[in-house]
Amino acid sequence: MTETRIAVGDRTALWLIGVATTFGMLVGALLLGDARPAAAATYEVECPSTSPDHTDYLAAEFGKAKRGDEVVVKGTCVTRKTLWLKDGVTYRGDGRDGAVLKQADGAKLAALVATDSWALTGEAGKSGTNANVTVRSLTIDANAAGNAGAATIGLVVRAWDSRVYDVAVYRAGGDGIRVTTVTSDGTVLANGSGVDEPHTMVNSIIADSYVEESGRDGISVEDPGNGATDWIVERNWIAGSARHGIGSDNAAGWQIRNNHVYGVGENAIDLRRCYNTGVHDNYIEDFGGNGGAERFGIRCDLQGDVPSTIAGNKINQFRGGGHPMKAGTYFAIGLDGVNYGKGYATVTGNAIVGTAGTVGTETGLAYRGGADLTVVSTGNLVTGCDTALSKDTGVVVTSGI
Repeated sequence: MTETRIAVGDRTALWLIGVATTFGMLVGALLLGDARPAAAATYEVECPSTSPDHTDYLAAEFGKAKRGDEVVVKGTCVTRKTLWLKDGVTYRGDGRDGAVLKQADGAKLAALVATDSWALTGEAGKSGTNANVTVRSLTIDANAAGNAGAATIGLVVRAWDSRVYDVAVYRAGGDGIRVTTVTSDGTVLANGSGVDEPHTMVNSIIADSYVEESGRDGISVEDPGNGATDWIVERNWIAGSARHGIGSDNAAGWQIRNNHVYGVGENAIDLRRCYNTGVHDNYIEDFGGNGGAERFGIRCDLQGDVPSTIAGNKINQFRGGGHPMKAGTYFAIGLDGVNYGKGYATVTGNAIVGTAGTVGTETGLAYRGGADLTVVSTGNLVTGCDTALSKDTGVVVTSGI
């Protein structure tokens, strides 16, 4: 590098260079304009109670927001059309009681609220997802009673690096919250083997939310490929789901912790493809209310060659009040096979209380997978079950080190 020096004594030259540089910057700013990004805007969406339908108003106001903006919902807003969420926008209320997005009677929407990449079709749907979307401090009322037969999803999240905080989702005919790599027309995000340019939707959080009376899963993950990994689902309350409390096609990298799941029809936490998955400190009360086939408090089938951990969960079958128990086969915690390679898991420090054989057949811990499965299983409390531990021939069960 060539270095040009100015004599220390020539301070006048240095001063002139400084003045010229400053003047040039000022002239450039005047000629070119201020290149800084515009300040973020806040759009207040206030729905008057005197109007029974706010569809057009909501579409217009939600449509104004751009990356970095905030949409603030006030009042009960009734819509006959899906509300679309954009990249980089925060959608919030002043609190769940004061901000309600409600599906109008008879609208029968596929989804009440959704990130706008869910509407992509064809090739665009294979590569396009949303990013940095935040939904917080509001209520989503899918109004199943006013939309009989419609499997409306309360909130669809097809996005990465996004957040759902302090949100209540009530009365969805379908899933309460669905995380999906699939668009509304069935296009799957391109990912996995044989894909030249893989796309993912990772690193997001669903937390501190209520999901009640869902017609399918409370929180659902739809991922036929391998695109929706490495999320956190924590500190949520999920009750009255017709199928699973939390159900996932792909639990790779997911951390499911400190959730409360009550009175679900099938499995409380149902996880496929567990791969470095953590299921910790959840409280489960009354699962498998539909009876029939095998039902699980926590179910996890394992991918090979990496570990998953199940620890500190509390699982009770009280079956009182509105959660009657039907005849069936119940497993509090089940490792339900290994999909390839060698499966590894720790199952430690869980507390399980069954019904003491009053209805159906109950097993505390079930380990399936033959010689391909190794489990460290220690410090678990199991009581009130017909069988404390069942395991396939060949499964290796140790107390660890």
